[in-house]
Amino acid sequence: MINLSKQYSQVVCLNGHQRTASFTWGTSPNGFCEECGDKLISKCPKCDFPIVGNYDPSGEGIVVLGLSTKSVPKYCQNCGNPYPWTESAIKSAQDLISYSELSSDEVKDFQESIPDLLSDTPKTKLASTKFKIYAAKTGTVVAQGLRDILVDVASETVKKSIWGV
Repeated sequence: MINLSKQYSQVVCLNGHQRTASFTWGTSPNGFCEECGDKLISKCPKCDFPIVGNYDPSGEGIVVLGLSTKSVPKYCQNCGNPYPWTESAIKSAQDLISYSELSSDEVKDFQESIPDLLSDTPKTKLASTKFKIYAAKTGTVVAQGLRDILVDVASETVKKSIWGV
């Protein structure tokens, strides 16, 4: 029996807007994002490995009009580095923290804990607790800005723990 299965890659802009999850594996897209105007990619900028998309076990082609079944990943499964949209969210959150009235030691500690909010690791619970403590001290504007930046990239555990989402 011949295996006709097919692995697709995703096309995502540098800001994390998914164009499709059913793009020909190993090829590069042309164009720019319709939402933000940034460049479209289908491979990790660090290691050139395709961004894993939909999988078609039948090999007959996936026909999904306007919808994708595979979510946009935060980290490359080949090299483990964050994708540009993940790096941007981390940096934006860290930059926003610097506008708070926390002490310099608190700012540094809070900033360093941000990456641990994005995936479930042994450090996630500690980072989530730090977030609650520090966000309460930052003021409403900074705390709301952090929520807006991180809610789409935070791990499911963090979303439930911090925001009840």
